[in-house]
Parts: sequence; C-alpha cells; structure tokens
Amino acid sequence: MRYRLLAASLISIGLLAFDQAFDLKASMERGKTVYETQCSACHMAEGEGLSGVFPPLAKSDYLADKNRLVKVILQGVRGPMKVNGVDYDSEMSSFALSDEQAADVLNYILNSWGNKTTPVRPSEIQPALKAKTKNYQPY
Repeated sequence: MRYRLLAASLISIGLLAFDQAFDLKASMERGKTVYETQCSACHMAEGEGLSGVFPPLAKSDYLADKNRLVKVILQGVRGPMKVNGVDYDSEMSSFALSDEQAADVLNYILNSWGNKTTPVRPSEIQPALKAKTKNYQPY
C-alpha cells in the first residue's frame, strides 16, 4: 500500500512537471506569426474585426468553445452567428495548419487583446475536431 501511494505521488509529480513544461509564451509567439499571415487581413491586427462583416476576436464571447474554434480554423465556417451581440452571416475557408500551428494560433488569439484562458496543446486538436459542437456549420 505504501509503495502504491509513493508510486502514485511520483507519477502525479511527473505529470505536473510535464504540464508545466508547456511554454505558452513561445506558443503565442509562433501563433502571432500564423495570425499575421492568415487571419489579420479580416480580423484586423488587434483582433477587432469589422462590425457586421468580420467578427471580432478581441474580447469575443464566441471564443468560449475551444472545440468549435479548432473546427473554425481547420474546417472553416459558414452561416449565421452572433458575436458580442452582433449578427454575422458569412463564410471563412479553412486553413491547412499542423496541430501545433493550430494550437499556437489559438493560444495567441485566446490570450491577446483582453482574452485570457488556459493553453491549447497540440494534443487537443484532433480530439476537438471529433467532438460534437453546437452552433457550428463547416465551410
């Protein structure tokens, strides 16, 4: 029993140390580059978007569902949506990004311009694509 408790403790410490090894700052820096080349033309440099045309990403209530965000980036999106009380009805095509690039750009978006949330890791991207998502229509 004592050895099991010791083993469980060591595993927990090891997992915690592994989790802390994720470098959010480095991920955001890589994500900023992706954002600037793929997203900023529509969503603008500071994520403010263009009201009624391109939804804002800065302080956006639409960012609450990470699974949906993964799908939006990697599968695109179409159809009506409401973001911060404003109606949008347009299309966004998908982007060909690796799991790491998708996580990085999400980390940049989700932790910039007044947004703040937990990091998205590359290992979460594929499960998010398979998850059921409410209020999402792929491109």
